[in-house]
Amino acid sequence: MFTAEQIEGCYVALITPMRQVGYKHIYEVDYDHYFEVIRSCVDAGVTGLLFAGTTGQSATFSHDEHVEVATRAITYAHKYVREQGQKVQIFASAGSNATFEAVELSERIVSSVQVDALLHVTGYYNNPPQEGLIAHFETIANALQPHQVPIIMYNVPSRTKSDLAAETTIQLACHPNIIGIKEASGDLGKVDQIIAHTNSRQFRVVSGEDHLVYEIMRSGGTGVISATANRWPEEFQQLTELCKEGQWEAGEELQEALLPCCEAVFCVKNPIPLAYMFNSSVRLPLVGISQLKEPIRQEAERKIQKALSIESFPHVTARTRTAKIS
Repeated sequence: MFTAEQIEGCYVALITPMRQVGYKHIYEVDYDHYFEVIRSCVDAGVTGLLFAGTTGQSATFSHDEHVEVATRAITYAHKYVREQGQKVQIFASAGSNATFEAVELSERIVSSVQVDALLHVTGYYNNPPQEGLIAHFETIANALQPHQVPIIMYNVPSRTKSDLAAETTIQLACHPNIIGIKEASGDLGKVDQIIAHTNSRQFRVVSGEDHLVYEIMRSGGTGVISATANRWPEEFQQLTELCKEGQWEAGEELQEALLPCCEAVFCVKNPIPLAYMFNSSVRLPLVGISQLKEPIRQEAERKIQKALSIESFPHVTARTRTAKIS
């Protein structure tokens, strides 16, 4: 069974490439391009892949489509990884704002395909009290114990308006089937508190903020689940490895060099900029860069082009194939 001690490195929160079909507002998953992104990230040597998360536009999926996308893409990833003789950890997102839906979706995914862990978000829209969040995560973790699949919590209050308090996270970290958290609150004090009061052999903290990987790993975090790594997978993997090795000066330099890339990916709501970079579509209610009004569109394109024009990064000695969808 997958354990907390294995959570270490760069995990790519994969985009789900889309293409328009039929009516103007209908988009289907473009699996050929999806598989291309998977190959590129595996070739770059990342630690792991996260399927059907926020960056993957999971909020626009029906439950049936969510299971289909996760199953088909993860099955392909397993096959490609075996062919390459590599080891890549596989996570899937299965969160919901209704606990029973999160349990049902989780059980359908783990019954359909092999995953190492599932990522679960807080109760968005409901914005439950901390007691509700404890019950939410414990219920999901208990349901998945018979399947021997642990969960990683996801705290992203900028999207959910639901914020896990440090004390709540520390309490939930005692559950044997809750092995980590993707912390995207941006609150480094909270991160420090969680790390100081949890056992790293049983519970790990990874960054959910691509611009804070160095800072969180310096505090004792063990990696990142990254959207920006879709386009710069080798660079983010190298960043986590430098920090893991205690090469803090080099890690800080690489983090600094990657900031324009992070800024480009989040210059408007993720994954709109990544879709632009990968020549993909997004589903409504998201819209593409070209549909944004001025001056937002022009500024977004400027930031994206600035990031894409960077030819080299410090402490990254060799470039592998970069994920580019044409």
